[in-house]
Amino acid sequence: MLKSLFGGLGKGSKDEPAANEPGAVPAAATPDPAAQAAPALPPTFGFVMHQAVHDSQQRVVAYEFMVRDALRRKESSASQWVQFDHLMISTLINMDVFRLLAFRRALVHISTTSLSDPALEGFPADRVFFVLNPPSDEPVTAAIIAEIDRHKAQGRRFALEPALFGHHVASELLQDELLSRMDILVLDFAAAVDDVLAPFLDQLPGKYPAARWYARNIGSAEEFDVCLKTPGAAKRFALYQGSFLTNFHPLPAAQVDASQMRIMEIMRLLRAGAESKELDAQFKLDSLLLFKLLRFINSPMNGLSRKVMTIEESLMLIGRDSLFKWLTLLLFTTRKDDGRSVALLERSLFRAHFMQKLGEMGGNHKLECEHLFLTGMFSLLDALMQVKLADALEPLELPPTVADALLNQRGLFAPYLALAMAAEQDNIERVTTLARMLKLEPAVVNRSHLDAMVWAQEMLTPASE
Repeated sequence: MLKSLFGGLGKGSKDEPAANEPGAVPAAATPDPAAQAAPALPPTFGFVMHQAVHDSQQRVVAYEFMVRDALRRKESSASQWVQFDHLMISTLINMDVFRLLAFRRALVHISTTSLSDPALEGFPADRVFFVLNPPSDEPVTAAIIAEIDRHKAQGRRFALEPALFGHHVASELLQDELLSRMDILVLDFAAAVDDVLAPFLDQLPGKYPAARWYARNIGSAEEFDVCLKTPGAAKRFALYQGSFLTNFHPLPAAQVDASQMRIMEIMRLLRAGAESKELDAQFKLDSLLLFKLLRFINSPMNGLSRKVMTIEESLMLIGRDSLFKWLTLLLFTTRKDDGRSVALLERSLFRAHFMQKLGEMGGNHKLECEHLFLTGMFSLLDALMQVKLADALEPLELPPTVADALLNQRGLFAPYLALAMAAEQDNIERVTTLARMLKLEPAVVNRSHLDAMVWAQEMLTPASE
């Protein structure tokens, strides 16, 4: 599962993923943003927020992009929507969002009034779904449907949430025409039950059998199970988004994965400065873990002149800090083919890199930036191990500043962690406030946000144990 980690934790690789890797999509050339951008782009506007989108195995397969700002977009006129859309599209191009689309897809929100914007042609049709939103003051007309047909003839694909269009379509016939052209239909689990499951199960699948479904705002594992196990629904849903990945019920201690506990104990010994013979004794209790370590050390990428056969030799070659980082990543991947653990690893890597880079830009010294990385990396350990965070962290004896941020949301690193979480939660007001507190420009945070997404994706693509 782990790629070139040392010095891979400081830089990503641009190797392409194997076809059978989680989240991999058929290979395609990544478009050159410079060649597709208009000659003169408008200034970057607002924060472009992203949400990770998962498949039924909980692997990350796409990102959903939208702009949030203080002008309350939903209350804006159709002409203002066009302006918002164009600025968002230009911002995505300026941010070089195409780097993310080599191995993932994107869902990009636009209004129905922006379908004539030439900038839409700058996105790779095989990687992007345009999610249509209705403007507040204009209904969907036959002309809009004709515009959708024009785009679809050029290979572009579309999605929408049927519940949002009930009062924005000129006639029931046009509503059927509109929905029948959608590649993805969206169900929002944050809406009332009568607006979500009842129409889905009773009406919509039969009327639009070719459409795949995207379940948004899934808040729990139980809601995720509804999508997977409800008769008639399981074959319909293809994409999922929400906090279900990190919301969990703590497991009894007996159910905690034994391999994870072994890794935590070795990490504790490393932090405590234990001698190599103590570490060696722990590795020998788990022959598979020892095999994975020695296979990594002896892999061709490390360029060793001879084969390493002992833990003592391993410590001499890669050092304690590198071994600790390697075990941190292995902690998330002890369950083979577990899409949820891989998705949690990717989000942890994203947070870690994002926080480290913000710390560097904020003038923090090297050790503080390393600790910012650790804070992000361990911020989802409770969700991974399905125990309370204090219990998950207790064996690690982390630096006090790291533990204070994770457990008490206090101290030097707490605002950085809060900023990373606010960006994931699409909380633009909190992002703006925290960026100002850290004396960081919004455009810098926006760019660093995307850079961290790319870095985390590259770290896990391809994923080889």
